[in-house]
Amino acid sequence: MSYTSYILAFQLCLILGSYGCYCQDTLTRETEHLKAYLKANTSDVANGGPLFLNILRNWKEVNYIFPSGSFSCCLSSEWIIPSFSLAVLSPKESDNKIIQSQIVSFYFKLFDNLKDHEVIKKSMESIKEDIFVKFFNSNLTKMDDFQNLTRISVDDRLVQRKAVSELSNVLNFLSPKSNLKKRKRSQTLFRGRRASKY
Repeated sequence: MSYTSYILAFQLCLILGSYGCYCQDTLTRETEHLKAYLKANTSDVANGGPLFLNILRNWKEVNYIFPSGSFSCCLSSEWIIPSFSLAVLSPKESDNKIIQSQIVSFYFKLFDNLKDHEVIKKSMESIKEDIFVKFFNSNLTKMDDFQNLTRISVDDRLVQRKAVSELSNVLNFLSPKSNLKKRKRSQTLFRGRRASKY
């Protein structure tokens, strides 16, 4: 590589690094705007302890490890608004995704409930966009499916009947045996490829 290539690569790194700082700064600003509008920094908000922090800590401390960069947060006082990213998941990480998905679901319901408040609309959209990029890996279909699941009414009798009708298929899909077969199959394929190289 020539010196020009090194200089261009260095400039690209600087631009991308500053863009990441800018995005985090924007997210922090929008989160603070949302907190100010909802008066989330007053002392009465801390009554009863945090809503999600203890749960996230318990799942992390007991026997679960968050992958580095799995969530970042805007921490002020005792409250956070988490944002997540997807990676290849180990069993422990996928367990964390269950808890994280419930928290993300709560925030989507909260934002949906506050959608008529024009003053904070831009802030909520910025935060939702960050969740979209980090938690759903910029996959619009996954986000739409997730939001549709959160809107399903458990009280609807037809929904109950459909859910029970699909229950055995869902349980089979969730079964660790199917994941084990997939893992064994991929290991066999990998070993076959590795053996053929030698």
